[in-house]
Amino acid sequence: MRVTHNYTRVVIFVGFMVHSKHWSQLNQKVKKNREDEPDNNYIAINERISLLKEKTEAAINNALRDEIQITEPYLKNAIINPTGKQRKTNRSFYEVLDEYIESSKAIRANRTIVCYGTFKNFLQDFEKDTKYKVDLHSINFKFFDNLQTYAFVKRKAKDNYFAKIISNLKAFLTWCKKRGYVKDLTFKEFKATEREKDVIYLTMEELMTLYNFQFASYKRARARDLFCFMCFTGMRVSDLQNLKREQIRDGQIFKTIVKTHKTEVIPLNQYAKAILAKYEDLENKPLPKLSAQKINDHIKECCEEAGITELVNYVDYSGGKAREHREPKYNLITNHTARKTFITNSIMLGMNTKTIKEITGHKKDAVFNKYVKISEEFKKLEMERTWDSIPIQKKKPGSPK
Repeated sequence: MRVTHNYTRVVIFVGFMVHSKHWSQLNQKVKKNREDEPDNNYIAINERISLLKEKTEAAINNALRDEIQITEPYLKNAIINPTGKQRKTNRSFYEVLDEYIESSKAIRANRTIVCYGTFKNFLQDFEKDTKYKVDLHSINFKFFDNLQTYAFVKRKAKDNYFAKIISNLKAFLTWCKKRGYVKDLTFKEFKATEREKDVIYLTMEELMTLYNFQFASYKRARARDLFCFMCFTGMRVSDLQNLKREQIRDGQIFKTIVKTHKTEVIPLNQYAKAILAKYEDLENKPLPKLSAQKINDHIKECCEEAGITELVNYVDYSGGKAREHREPKYNLITNHTARKTFITNSIMLGMNTKTIKEITGHKKDAVFNKYVKISEEFKKLEMERTWDSIPIQKKKPGSPK
C-alpha cells in the first residue's frame, strides 16, 4: 500500500501475497477465486486492505485537526502499530515529565537528574515567555521551530545547550511512546547540532604551580587539593564526592563509576597519594567534603591567586553563528577542566592511550581523539618555542660545508 500526502510517501506491506491474476487493478482488491481453484483468502485480505485504508484516512484527518506534522514515522506508526490506541490521560505535560524524572532517579546519576530539572525549567520558561502551550500532543515541527527561535533569539543559548535540551526531550518522548502516552513520532526527526568545544586544560607547568602554591585560606587550599586530586586521577567530581576509604587499597581506587555503573580501577600516582596523606586523620572519609559548586567557585579564585591569568581565546556557537571570546584562563576553570587536564597531560607524558581510556572510562574514540589532537598541536608549539627559537648561525666564508 502506497500512501502519499504533500510529497511524503510511505510504502506499507499489507501482509499477504496473491497471484497477479486474482488482483483487480480497478477495484484495488482481491478477486474471488473460481470454485475449481484453491481458496485465495480474498475475504481476509480485502478486510485487511479496508482496515488499513480506514486507519490511513483517520491518521491524516487527525494530523490535520491536531496540527501534527505528517511524516513517514507518524504515518507508519498510526497505520500499522498494533497498539496504536493512545492511552487517555488528563495529566499535564509537566505531570508526566515529573513521573519520568522520578522513575529515572533509581537508574540515573544525580548529575543527570539535575539536567532533567534544567530541561524542565527551560520548557516552563519557554511556555511562559512565548505563551505557547506545551502538551504531549503539540510536539510537532511548529513547536520545534518556536522552541529553537526562543533558545537562540530570546535566550542567546549556545548550540550545545540547545542540543542537550532536544536530546532530553527526545529521550522523554521515547519513554512516553513506550507507555502509550503519545502516538506522533515527529519528535524523532528533530535535529540540533552539537559543536566540538575548545578543550580548556592546565598545562603541566600550571598544574604544578597550583599544586605547590601556599594558600593562606583553608577553603582555597582544600578546594585546590580536591581539584588537583581529580587532575591526577581523571576522576569526575561525582565520583570524588562518593569516594570511600575502603575503596582505596594497594595504591589503587576500586570504584563503581556513577555515570557508567561499572567498576573501574584507578592507579594512584605520587601526587594523588600525597594529597590523600594530608587528610589521613579525617574520620570515615579519605578527602574533605565540598560541593561541586563550591569547588567550581573556589578553584577560579585559586588559579587567579596562583597567577594562572593568561588570556585565552575560544569560540562558541549560538544558532550556528560563531562567537569569539577572550578571557583570563582562571575564569574558565571548572571541575570538568580537571578530567581534561589529566587526559591531555597523560598523553603528553607518553602514557599509552588505551591505558588512559581504561582509567577514565572513555568508550568512544571520537570523544577521546580531540585530546590526542591537542597534545600533537602542543608538541608542535613547544618545538617552535624551543628549537625554532635558536638563531641559525651563518657559516663563515671558506668554512667546510
